[in-house]
Amino acid sequence: MRRYISQFRAISVGLLVVNGPVLLLLFGPIWVFLVAIESGVIDSVYSWVGFVVAIFGFFLAWLWWSISVPRWRIWAYANVEDIQALKQRAVDVGLTWPDGHVFGKTEIKTPEMRDREHELDR
Repeated sequence: MRRYISQFRAISVGLLVVNGPVLLLLFGPIWVFLVAIESGVIDSVYSWVGFVVAIFGFFLAWLWWSISVPRWRIWAYANVEDIQALKQRAVDVGLTWPDGHVFGKTEIKTPEMRDREHELDR
């Protein structure tokens, strides 16, 4: 008999492994930049660079999400009994986008990963 984990646990792991680093990558670079300006390491004349740093952080955060969420999804689908309920809960907590959403197309996954996901989602 197969032993499944709870949706709560799967979502908790996803939030930790996917969204935790997303938040660090999103806010970390701008925080470091602001600390560097505040401490005088970077002259305040260059404060406009903060915009570039923020865009860079956003790009890194989205890249991490795009790579990690498909891997989490395959793991979660393989270990949770009710995949449809898991999918809805993942959308509700902001871990994934709804099926067919345009931003979901930014996920980075191999053809093998895509096949495995479809196989588990039946």
